[in-house]
Amino acid sequence: MGRTRLGEMSLKKPEFDIYQVADVSTKHITKEDGSLIGRLEAPGHIACIDPEDAESESPGDIFAVLQDSGNHRRQIAELREFGFSRAFLRIFRALYRQRIPYVRFDGGSGEVEGLPEFAW
Repeated sequence: MGRTRLGEMSLKKPEFDIYQVADVSTKHITKEDGSLIGRLEAPGHIACIDPEDAESESPGDIFAVLQDSGNHRRQIAELREFGFSRAFLRIFRALYRQRIPYVRFDGGSGEVEGLPEFAW
């Protein structure tokens, strides 16, 4: 079968899976958490979306929130061992309960009602 040009083919419209990402201000995590979120080896860290601003206090980091109960418990233990605070772990537990698989931490993100705020 020979090649056809893209315009000659009848292409099916792509359909993408959509995942929720919680947008959480860094004011809801401690200063120590803020120094840990940019570390690529942090448990669940999958992306730094503002790499040109990585020297700032809030580079915009995305974490996966594992949704399987056994994996979630393991992730919480690993986050604790890595040095994240109880406030940080509370966010992960709330995201797990709400079945939100990703979280973005950024200084310019929205405030979340019901979470403590830290001045740093």
